[in-house]
Amino acid sequence: MSATVTTIVAPYFAGPNCKKAIYSVLLDDSYPTGGEAIDLTADFDYVFGVAILGNDTAADNGYVIAADLPGSTTALSASNLLLTAFWVDTTTDGAPLAEVTATTNLSAIGALMIEVSGK
Repeated sequence: MSATVTTIVAPYFAGPNCKKAIYSVLLDDSYPTGGEAIDLTADFDYVFGVAILGNDTAADNGYVIAADLPGSTTALSASNLLLTAFWVDTTTDGAPLAEVTATTNLSAIGALMIEVSGK
């Protein structure tokens, strides 16, 4: 299974050589180590930034979601834009956020919203 991406605000031009869009992302039930790929190649050739806007319940905020992007001069592909999930490692005092383990079920995180900038 893979992440499901739904367009909320279709890509629009925000300035010269820059467009933006907003999506809802439903993560899948078996998180892959290194991040969940999302395919936005139908809307963007290059991605410059992804802002995590939030989700619909406080319980879902136990995870921190970050975006791993291709370089600004690297064309977007179906597999090089990743959403990575982290959690607080409670087994070690003062430990940084740790990536969730492979096969973690993140499908219950609802209405994860992202804003994408690119061209």
